[in-house]
Amino acid sequence: MALINCSECGKEVSDKAASCPNCGNPIVDSLNSDNSVSDGDSELLEFPELPSDLNVGKQIVNWGFDAAIKGFYDRMENTISAIPHGEINVVLHTHGIQVYKGLTFFPIHNSQIISIKTASKGEIVSANKSVIGRAVAGGLILGPLGAIVGGMSGIGSKDKFVDRYYLIINYWDISTKSAQTILISGQKGQIDAFLGRHEKEKQINVSEDRVAEQNSTPPWAIICIIIIIVSLFVIIAT
Repeated sequence: MALINCSECGKEVSDKAASCPNCGNPIVDSLNSDNSVSDGDSELLEFPELPSDLNVGKQIVNWGFDAAIKGFYDRMENTISAIPHGEINVVLHTHGIQVYKGLTFFPIHNSQIISIKTASKGEIVSANKSVIGRAVAGGLILGPLGAIVGGMSGIGSKDKFVDRYYLIINYWDISTKSAQTILISGQKGQIDAFLGRHEKEKQINVSEDRVAEQNSTPPWAIICIIIIIVSLFVIIAT
């Protein structure tokens, strides 16, 4: 028997319990739902035949505050060096997502995404310490786990951020042809809304046979426009 964190209330509970004694959240069903890929199956995953065009399409306008996330990418919790450490943005496009900071952009096409979900830091650390080969290989994290969770659990259980939530993106890396993981911490409500919108846009792609168009206003252009406008205001004010 091992202790894990309840996904609802965050309190410790036995991984053998049918439900959380504190809030009633089903524990066994939750763990089983994460076991869509077994330990052996994760090792047998083969790099798929991806489309030749990995254009993520136009950026979804964030009118409903569900098409973008402001989060934090910690190099101690990740192994992808192409994404800068610190505060980053994750924006939804019609055919994928894009992580960016400043003039650094990291697009991921829907066909590359193995799974995209959310979990608390406590759940991720507990998965490594107590349920290894279950939630980890079951689709929670498919990338190089040691470096990721090692950075997380190094601070200890008293870490004040132990209950922070993460957007977890498991995807196929084109250059290495292997499964990789990106962990981005953020507000749970924003992450949940983003995941719901992402699924909705995927359904629209299928039902309307939507084709990925070139994004007419990329993030770097928006940033440049903002800088120009601010500079004009400064010049006028002086």
